[in-house]
Amino acid sequence: MTMHKTVLVVDDNENIYKSLRLNFRQRGLDCVWAKNGGEALEAARNGDVAVVLLDLSLGAEYGIDVMRDLSQVNASLPVIIITGYGTFEAAVKAVKLGASDFLAKPLEFAKLYAAVTEAMKVSPEGGDKTAEPHIITDDKTLKDILRRAAQLAKIDIAILVTGESGTGKELLASMLHAESPRSGRPFLRINCSAFADTLVDNELFGHEKGSFTGAHGAHPGLFEQADTGTLHLDEIGDMSLATQAKLLRALEEGVVRRIGGVRDIGVDVRVVASTNKNLEDLILAGAFRQDLFYRLNAVTLWMPPLRERTGDVPLLLEHFLAEFAEGEPKSFSEDAVAILAAYPWPGNVRELRNLVKVCSLVSESDVIDADDLPAYVRHPSPSRSGRLNIAERDVIQRTLLESQGNKSLAAERLGISRRTLYNKMERYGIT
Repeated sequence: MTMHKTVLVVDDNENIYKSLRLNFRQRGLDCVWAKNGGEALEAARNGDVAVVLLDLSLGAEYGIDVMRDLSQVNASLPVIIITGYGTFEAAVKAVKLGASDFLAKPLEFAKLYAAVTEAMKVSPEGGDKTAEPHIITDDKTLKDILRRAAQLAKIDIAILVTGESGTGKELLASMLHAESPRSGRPFLRINCSAFADTLVDNELFGHEKGSFTGAHGAHPGLFEQADTGTLHLDEIGDMSLATQAKLLRALEEGVVRRIGGVRDIGVDVRVVASTNKNLEDLILAGAFRQDLFYRLNAVTLWMPPLRERTGDVPLLLEHFLAEFAEGEPKSFSEDAVAILAAYPWPGNVRELRNLVKVCSLVSESDVIDADDLPAYVRHPSPSRSGRLNIAERDVIQRTLLESQGNKSLAAERLGISRRTLYNKMERYGIT
């Protein structure tokens, strides 16, 4: 089946591009070339680009810097790093910064093609996604949350998903759409922290031809593109107050107006917002609109951090090993699994997935042992955030004890709302 998708090759060697273009076109994929970062950014603004192949060494430029710039243009665009320096450190850095995959030269085209098609399939906004979103867990708390999410998915209301970075908020948003009556309709996503304020406006609401320099044609925003479907607003806590006002109008009135436009456009969109920040704290700081919070927060679902469901670590290891296998899946030794289960995972499931990917790529043995793990995992130092979480939990428990279990009094003494107190008690498992 011809996919009619474009692969962007970013490499200063034109001969490599020509070779790849020939192979990709034989398999029904278009291919375009950029020899430097500037050309790559220009090409990435073309909506036809589905995946980027980025050489880590681009003459005077460093591919990692280009990858960061690409994420500002399109945060959901998969990037596969290509390098002649197949070191563990380079792999770790690439995947930690969001690379979809990491391949070392000399390239085997079969492996490269498999990586490209896989990146297209799992792209957050990709229409070629074939598998239903699935969150792997054996944890009772998370299972209860997922059961509630499955019920709420069928009700056409706004949902706010909270939790630390890497806990699976995007996956839960995908699941809410997949199990909703809108499942056959568009599902689009934007990371509000990945764009400057003016660009967020443009992405959400679109623009008319001539509305600003470079606006050579009209562009429908994500609200129009997601009409009758679902729009996931990731990292909503990073949205500017000006954009929040426009978003509130879109939600309340069901209309948007493009930049430079003179007419309202009706839209029917379900919004799922997510954040790793405490929006109530942002409201008190004057950084988030209270009326928008109530509009988005019809129901809140909280994704627990991985350190609170360490029993899932072996399941996730097995799953990701199978995902990255190029034949018979590798395995982790018992000692390695024990170390990984004890590690606090500040980056949560995303960090674990990236680590498994790197280990699968660089390990020459079928069994990944404790000595194969990076030093920061084998000898973790207590993180500042981890210490703060423990301190906050202790303060809440002591205040509740001093208030004799009176939550209103405890919230008043802590200087937070009752709702925030309940959320924190649920997060820390305080009863």
